[in-house]
Amino acid sequence: MNTTKFNLKMKKNCFTFAFVLKYLSLTLCLMLVCNIGAQTKRPELEKNVRRNTVLIGPTYGRMFTIGNLAKRFGGSNTIGINAAYKFGNNFQVSGNFSGWFGDNVKERGMLDSMIGSGGELLDINGNFAPMRLYQRGYLWHLDIGKIIPTGRINPNSGILISAGLGFMQHKIKFMHQLEVLPQLEGEYTKGYDRLTNGLMTRLFVGYQAIDENQMLNFHAGLEWMSGFTRNQRAFNFDTRTAETSLRRDNMIGLKVGLSFSIQGRKTGTRKGQEDKFFE
Repeated sequence: MNTTKFNLKMKKNCFTFAFVLKYLSLTLCLMLVCNIGAQTKRPELEKNVRRNTVLIGPTYGRMFTIGNLAKRFGGSNTIGINAAYKFGNNFQVSGNFSGWFGDNVKERGMLDSMIGSGGELLDINGNFAPMRLYQRGYLWHLDIGKIIPTGRINPNSGILISAGLGFMQHKIKFMHQLEVLPQLEGEYTKGYDRLTNGLMTRLFVGYQAIDENQMLNFHAGLEWMSGFTRNQRAFNFDTRTAETSLRRDNMIGLKVGLSFSIQGRKTGTRKGQEDKFFE
């Protein structure tokens, strides 16, 4: 039993590491490309002016569930990559894709029919079968926002308020020793995993700092996401019914991000009036 638990823990750690490494590797590659381009043949920037700016970098979010989603999952994490374009008038458009994961699954009734009289899950040999449940999913959204400068020193930084539309998907992932629970392997898993997705709205209120020397930039603030989702499985094996009702999956949390920037000409100028960094 101890060996089985150890193997499950190792699989969990390996899966989490691979999941994080996948997105961080992509993010670092893109950031490197952007940074190399930003440092090529660039004249010294004039300070204290508003500029068009491209921003790209990794993000992290710690989310807390509300309503329907809180009945299924507890706190969760997001790791993703964000790309934004800030106009000279401080309006900004952005897009983000994030992996979404956690280990606090509250909804467990789907396995009741597999539990023995001792209250433990039994495998095909009649032995206790340790089981771990995890949340897995992803989010993407497109946003429009506005930066409100808080001082005269750097008019490109300030309070950022943005809103947008996107898509969310989540499901329950079962981790157990292979080939001992055939009822939770292959296509059978789909009858229990509660795969759910749908459109969502997003609101962000925080602070965004853009370095005038085009070094490292950051943003941080509160993020609210509200999903209008449905179960995508045709049939839940445990309830023997189809779950067709519309869900409201809400969550709120802290979102932080780092980014490199490529700055263009200052606002109010036209092509040819000053050096630019976009060909």
